[in-house]
Amino acid sequence: MPKRPLILCVDDEWNGLEGRQMLLEGSGCKVLASASGVEALRLFASHPIDLVLLDYHMPEMRGDVVAECMKASQPEIPIVLLSADDELPESVLGSVDVFVSKSESPANLLQTVEHLLDLHLLFTALDDLIGGRQKHTA
Repeated sequence: MPKRPLILCVDDEWNGLEGRQMLLEGSGCKVLASASGVEALRLFASHPIDLVLLDYHMPEMRGDVVAECMKASQPEIPIVLLSADDELPESVLGSVDVFVSKSESPANLLQTVEHLLDLHLLFTALDDLIGGRQKHTA
């Protein structure tokens, strides 16, 4: 049985956070929920996260700052930045893999998450394969 992906959901608004958690768990994922950037960074560092769903507008630390910290330590983990805004400036999107407006349907969000998880698993498998070959040939 394949391992269920672990997704870190971060949003200071509990309604959105709980809704995304129910959506993701219903699709077979495990979810860690966080209402702050500081807590999210702690969870990210202490759990084997497969993907991050991250709100942009948070009071203590904006999502792009959190994403930058996460990418600095684990650049291979996909990060989806969410916002009620339909667009964000290019300058805040540099550390994320995808931007999704919160006005998108749950089905579209789920499709984006599944696509990124598939890519992440593929790259992880390739990395393991290449790493294994390098160990054997060294």
